[in-house]
Amino acid sequence: MTQVLPFPERVTRISAVILTRNEEPLIERCLLSVRDVVDEIIVVDSWSTDRTPTIAMQHGARVVQQSWLGWVPQRALGIELARHDWVLILEADEIVTPRLAQSIREVTRRAMHPDDGYSIDRRDDFLGAILPRMRRRSKRDSYVRIFNRTRSAYDPALIVHDEVRFPGRAIPLEGALIHWRGFSIAEQVSRYASYAPLEATVLEGRGVRVSVLSLIVRPFVRFVWCYVVCGGFRLGARGLAHALMVASSEYLRFATTWERQNASPTPHPPRHVAEAFGLVSSADTTAPTHATDAVVARSGSMA
Repeated sequence: MTQVLPFPERVTRISAVILTRNEEPLIERCLLSVRDVVDEIIVVDSWSTDRTPTIAMQHGARVVQQSWLGWVPQRALGIELARHDWVLILEADEIVTPRLAQSIREVTRRAMHPDDGYSIDRRDDFLGAILPRMRRRSKRDSYVRIFNRTRSAYDPALIVHDEVRFPGRAIPLEGALIHWRGFSIAEQVSRYASYAPLEATVLEGRGVRVSVLSLIVRPFVRFVWCYVVCGGFRLGARGLAHALMVASSEYLRFATTWERQNASPTPHPPRHVAEAFGLVSSADTTAPTHATDAVVARSGSMA
């Protein structure tokens, strides 16, 4: 079994925290990329049914089983269980590149101010290619993955696309963190759809009101940002497909928010629809409100 051992030349000790659920095809490469970088690896597993926990333990990780609590609470559990105050947050489908690993070793050889956070350049894949950087420069600089848990924490208001709140400086590290999932287009669209209700909750929490115009403008702006400004066009058809998908995800999150603000769930045709299609008579003032009630009432009268 591979052991994660502390590095004697370090001034600052660091723990890695990884969340998993059936990540057997990916977890080993993540662990191998980080095992010579940190002093401890904690895997918070949501009762995987594959070999994820076994592989993690074979590589020296401490595995804790916990039913899914949500992104922020699940990470908070792993952070709380860490032996060290400084933590590196990873996902099972991420790979620490050698240059990033070296940057982490360099900063941990000296004292690190507990108010500061260390930001990482995460690069995403799409259909076998690395995408251009899609985050704004300010977002890239503040994409913190290494922080001191005594001063910093994930924002509990962000139930999806979580971010660390820290009181000090954001210090960028050299080297990239590769986020390689290998999703098909259908898998990626499915993920966007699953995120939309959570993103709508965040938008409503911020007091965002969605207009019809924004349903048109926001996806268009998002497409232009990804395809033109960030250089997605350089990837040819892949870049076009990705930009359109991201634009559709922008539409989904705002359309879901608009739906909550303007359209209540209607499981049965309302009265005016029932009247238009002859399910009830407009002259019948005692007719049921919903078409389903009308059908039931008719069935009763025919019996």
